[in-house]
Formats: sequence, C-alpha cells, structure tokens
Amino acid sequence: MANGKRVAAVIAGAAGGSLLTAFLIKAEEARAAPAPEGIDPQVWDMLLTNIEAVTLQTANIEALIVTLGGVPATLVAADDPFENATRFVTGQVICTALNQGFQLPSFPIPKNKQLIVKAMPGNVGWIFVGSTQADSQNITISFMLVPNEGIGLFVKNSEVVWVIAPAPPIGALNDGVAFIVEQ
Repeated sequence: MANGKRVAAVIAGAAGGSLLTAFLIKAEEARAAPAPEGIDPQVWDMLLTNIEAVTLQTANIEALIVTLGGVPATLVAADDPFENATRFVTGQVICTALNQGFQLPSFPIPKNKQLIVKAMPGNVGWIFVGSTQADSQNITISFMLVPNEGIGLFVKNSEVVWVIAPAPPIGALNDGVAFIVEQ
C-alpha cells in the first residue's frame, strides 16, 4: 500500500513538474518577446511575474496535497457538465383524485442535469407542483402549470416533486404531467 502511494506521488510529481516547466517556459518566452502593442512594458512584466508566481504556488500546493496523501487536481477527472448522457427516463403521473398530491416516481438526477416536468397538453385545467404533498395541495404556495407548460428543476431525485389537479373550475380529474430526465 505504501509503495502504491509512493508511485502515485512520483507520477503526480512528474506530471506537476512537467506542467510547471511548461508554464515557466511559456513565461520565459513571453519575457523574451517585447510587450504586446498597446500594453505598457511594466504592466506586461507584472502580469508575467504573476503568472510565474501562481504557477509556483500551484506546484507547491499540489506537492503538499500529495504529501498529505491526496490526489492533485491535475490528475482528477473533472465533471463535464455538457457530457452527453447515455439514456433518459420518461414517465407520466395522472391525478386520479382531485386535490390529492401525487408523487413522481423515484429517479436520481445526475449532477448538472434537470428534471423537466410538463403539464399534459390535453389537460382541461391547471396542475400545481410542490416539493411536498402538503405544499402541492396548497395552491397559494405551489407552482401552477397551465396545459402544455413545463418547468426544469435541478433536484437530486424526482421523488421530491408532488403534483395535484385541483377541483373544478381550475382543475379536472385525470389531468396530469409528463416528465423526462437524462440518466
């Protein structure tokens, strides 16, 4: 186990060292060239000094992270918020009783993705959405959707969404919502 950490530290040190060298070489190349047109040479020199200082501080911080047994940021895969999902889940919730909250089925929502809840286009009345059954049944605080209107929610699980079809004249029996979420 200790050898594994030692190997990881060597790899991290090599990766950090090569990045540090690359940044410092770029800074040296920038120093060798004259300041870009329209930039005061002293300001340019200050910017290059800042780049060099940040590069050195980053290397020191990553070395400390490795020393403490962590993984440096240069080796951690970043979450891509725009990465395509492999599939999606759809469903419908029909309100088979008036003024009663109906919970969406449980599906985890991936980070940086949202649950889309849309009132069915054939609804006769409005649908009210809340984060609890009680909130959905209270039309003074719940969120109203007219037929064919939708909302996007950044929640961790679809089960936190509750919907109701209120009594006529603003609601109707068997009105409902459709939902979709990437997985």
